[in-house]
Amino acid sequence: MTAIPRSGPVLVGLRDGAATAPLVVLLPHSGCNSGVFLPVARAMTGPSFVMGVDYPGHGGRFTEPLAPDVFYLAAEIADSVAALTPPEVVLFGHSFGSIVGFEVARALSARGVRVRRLIASSCVSPHAMAAETRTVHQEPEHVLVDLLVDHGGLDADLLDEPELLEVMLPVIRHDTRLGEVHRPDPAAVVNAPVTAVGGSEDRTVSSADLAGWGECTTDECTVEFVPGGHFHVMEHPQNIAVLLDAAAGRDAGQPLETIEGRTT
Repeated sequence: MTAIPRSGPVLVGLRDGAATAPLVVLLPHSGCNSGVFLPVARAMTGPSFVMGVDYPGHGGRFTEPLAPDVFYLAAEIADSVAALTPPEVVLFGHSFGSIVGFEVARALSARGVRVRRLIASSCVSPHAMAAETRTVHQEPEHVLVDLLVDHGGLDADLLDEPELLEVMLPVIRHDTRLGEVHRPDPAAVVNAPVTAVGGSEDRTVSSADLAGWGECTTDECTVEFVPGGHFHVMEHPQNIAVLLDAAAGRDAGQPLETIEGRTT
């Protein structure tokens, strides 16, 4: 892997915590940066440090070339996390970030870092993705915009900001392509428990899709549904905060069973 000079950090601190607690790392969806998870971090009550990820060409790294593939992303994220020597790591990925998170978990294990849990949100498993031919990244601009608005991933008000869309859409398209063309090792699994979480109103990812993550781990896999659509993490960040606090080993003061609309 050829090193590319960085214009900003890979990991961005979102919340302070105790060095003895598991490190929580949040991986964003297509076109987004670490800042999208600030509401989640602020809603957490546990002792963990929380760090978001900026992919190349995103956030504080916007001047860098976009990453060539998911393996590149996983390697640089795992290197950055391992350099912090955390006692354990909880990984949360949303949509495209779930695919990245799967490979980050494997890369961390290869570096001797224990992954306490991988939480994959609003996404089919990497193996299921690889078994399909998905071409959303090839859709014409107007179709891509309509899909994003319909799923809640793009504010309709941005349709009146053509200059901003001109900057955002290529990055979204690029990230979407990386997820759709990613081909993990067919035998690849993570040596950590997995929680697959979806929005109760999401029409794009089913219960069966989430259950497919069970084939990606040597440990347990649980399926959770929380209120909201595909972008539930942006609609109701407090629900993900509860999941993360629980995964990091501390009750957040609200058992999962009390989240309104939760089903399993």
